[in-house]
Amino acid sequence: MTGEFLDHTRHRIDYMLDERRPKDAMLGLPAFFALLVLIFMVINSRTDDSLENISKLEREAQSQLDQGHFAEARLAAMRVMQDGKINSKAIVIEAKALSGMRREGDALRLLSRIAPLTRPGYAPAHVLQAVIILGQRNPNVALAQEHINNAINSDPANQDARELAARLAAGQQRWKLALQHLDKMELEKRPDIMLMKATALQYTGQEDASIELAAKAEKALRAMAKKVTASGHEVRFSIAVCLSLQRRFDEAVQWITSTTKGSPSKEERQLIGGIYLSWSRHLKDQPTYDRTLVLKLLEQGIHASPESQDLIMAFLGDCEELTSAPEERQRYVERILGNGGISNSFLHYYLGVMDWKQGRRESAKSHFELASSLNPGFKVISNNLAMAIASVSTDKAELEKALAIINELVQKEPENPFFLDTRGHIYAKMGQLKEAVRDIERSLPNARDKNSAHALLAELYQQLNMPELAAKHRSASLMHMASTEDAPATR
Repeated sequence: MTGEFLDHTRHRIDYMLDERRPKDAMLGLPAFFALLVLIFMVINSRTDDSLENISKLEREAQSQLDQGHFAEARLAAMRVMQDGKINSKAIVIEAKALSGMRREGDALRLLSRIAPLTRPGYAPAHVLQAVIILGQRNPNVALAQEHINNAINSDPANQDARELAARLAAGQQRWKLALQHLDKMELEKRPDIMLMKATALQYTGQEDASIELAAKAEKALRAMAKKVTASGHEVRFSIAVCLSLQRRFDEAVQWITSTTKGSPSKEERQLIGGIYLSWSRHLKDQPTYDRTLVLKLLEQGIHASPESQDLIMAFLGDCEELTSAPEERQRYVERILGNGGISNSFLHYYLGVMDWKQGRRESAKSHFELASSLNPGFKVISNNLAMAIASVSTDKAELEKALAIINELVQKEPENPFFLDTRGHIYAKMGQLKEAVRDIERSLPNARDKNSAHALLAELYQQLNMPELAAKHRSASLMHMASTEDAPATR
């Protein structure tokens, strides 16, 4: 309607000018322009009303979402787009509502309209897709990482994208990468981000900066602790971690134990165990340290958190370095780990390792089997059990069982040299020589015992009628054996 009027008026002006009636035309122009101004005022008024209405609907949708009213939030978000125009903010709200309704697949399809995987799109939509993907039972981390990268490329200042990227990198222990993202984040009013950055600084060797930032985070968290109700546990735990990062380990333990009501929960026990583990590692990083004090700290940690596998493995590693007689060490380990529970699995693991070193392979296998039954799925125990089976068994079913165990480990960590070496030994025992060679060759660059790896490869290549490669590895084995004999003893 407006377009037709403007068209008609333009033709009228052209006609007046063409008819050489400039006076009429000039007299008509002011009235024409006044009319145009009125028209545009009406149009702009309608636009402002429309924008205000959209903004109101967006606020309503967000409010419903915040209250957990997912169906209502979705309907409100859909009303924002009832005129057919794409509204990225409304799409994100609708997708969050769908996710809250456990319709993650629908949410991902909706978000892909404004944030496709193939290119940077709307940054918040990329972030939400990454969050949904990482929250799945078997998350596709690479896919989530692509969306995070797209979000950052689309909007480098997006704080949610930076935070998610930093948390993902920290979870993968890629601390330098985490720090790169954290350096671009606003830390004010975010003590949790301060704490993550302090942790990243410590793991990248910037201890002074880590201590300074951890102190700031502690101050902010203590102020928050006075107001906190529902998330009090998280704040308590974070304060303990801050103290630990500042090397105030004793205070950290006292803080968490003094603020614990009743018997410690599993999470509280794990935190206390983690503090003792960090404390022991800090002592070991000093130029000189008392090994008995380190073991004492680990003992205290195991007592507080007997289910802590990292603590127990650290304890066993330090026990190996004791100069006492093997029988005395074994009695000591039995005293600390022989109190039942999951620690018993590590006692049998330790006894299996001792038997293995003494050449008692059948006995070692029995201990590893018992340890695995008490602690199924623990990688070190499973790997040792698979190797023990390959060492002592010729039964096809037993070897297939060992192969199944190690295949599960390799699937999770495809480049782990210990797992590849074990699978190589199993394949060799099963007569699958080419597969054995493939795995041993892959494990060789990072193999702990290169002498044995080269010796096994020489034997395998000889059986495959490849004498030149057999000779090459035989020579390498002898060379590594000589260098090992000449090298000074190390702890």
